[in-house]
Amino acid sequence: MANGDVVFFGTAAIGLPVARELNKNFNLRLVVTQPDRRGGRNRQLLVPAVKQFAQENRLSLLQPPDLREPELELAMRRIEPDIAVVVAYGQFIPRDIRELPRFRTVNVHFSLLPAYRGAAPVQRAIQNGEMRSGITIFELSGRMDAGPVWAREEIAIRPDDTSAVYQQRLGERSAPFLRQTLEKICAGALQPVPQDESLASQAPPLEKKEGRVNWQLPARRLYDSLRAFTPWPGLFFLLPAQQVKILGAVVSQKAHQAGPGEILELTPQGLQVACGLGTVLEITMIQPENKKAMSPWQFSLGHRLPARLL
Repeated sequence: MANGDVVFFGTAAIGLPVARELNKNFNLRLVVTQPDRRGGRNRQLLVPAVKQFAQENRLSLLQPPDLREPELELAMRRIEPDIAVVVAYGQFIPRDIRELPRFRTVNVHFSLLPAYRGAAPVQRAIQNGEMRSGITIFELSGRMDAGPVWAREEIAIRPDDTSAVYQQRLGERSAPFLRQTLEKICAGALQPVPQDESLASQAPPLEKKEGRVNWQLPARRLYDSLRAFTPWPGLFFLLPAQQVKILGAVVSQKAHQAGPGEILELTPQGLQVACGLGTVLEITMIQPENKKAMSPWQFSLGHRLPARLL
C-alpha cells in the first residue's frame, strides 16, 4: 500500500507523528480537523495543530462543524479512500462516514484493548500498578473503543514511568506501528478480531479531585497514583491555608502502627508518612502553593508541619 489513499481525522498535537507518517508513506488525500475556536484569557483564535500541519504540507483540509453535513461525505466519495485513520480527533465519527473507506476507519488507542477503554488509558493503567500496556489499532464502531482489533503491540511500563513519559514512548512507537499495520491490512495479510467483552475494563477521564491524597490507601497505591497523575492533576495534600503538591516519593520498607496521614519521621532525605495497611510513603520533593519545588526538610525550616497530614 505504498501509494494507498488515506484520510486522516485529527485535531490535537498528539496526532502529529501519525499524520507525518501517513504523509510520508501513503497518499494522504484529505485531512479532517475540528474548526478553529476562541479560548484562553484573551479569547484568542486557537488553530488546531493538525490544521497547521496540513497547511504547511499543502494538503487538502476540511474543518466541518458537524460530520453529518454532506460536504465531508461528498469529498470522501470523490477520493474513494482505502482507509481512514483517527487519532485524537475529538468527535464521534458517524457510521456512514467511518464505513465509507474500503477498509473502513481505524483508531490508535494506548492500551491493550479490551482493557482500559476510554479517555485515560495510560493514566489508569499506571494508577492500577500495571507492568504492561501497549498500543491497539482497531476498527471504529458505534461503541467507544469496542470495535474489532487489527493489531496490538505490548510495551512494558517501567517502574518509574509517569504518564507523560510512558505516553511519549507510546507516541513514538505508534506511528511506525500504524504504518506496518496499514500495509498488512491493505495487502490482505490481516483480519480484524472481535474483542472479548468479558475482558473489557474502563479508563474514565481524570478529575482534579482525584489528586487529593487519601492516606488510608497503601503507599504503593499512592506512589502509582503520583506516577499516573503526572503531569495532571498531580498528587497533593493540604496544610493550613495552602495546598502542597508531591513531586517525588518512594515506597519505604518500614512498617508502622500509626494512624493514616501521621508523620512518622522527617529527615533531610524525606518525610515519612503513615499509609494504609501499615505501609509508609517517603516524600522526597514537594511544591507548596505558589512556591518553587523544595524538599520537605527545606520547607520545615520556615513552616511548622502538623502531626498529621490531611
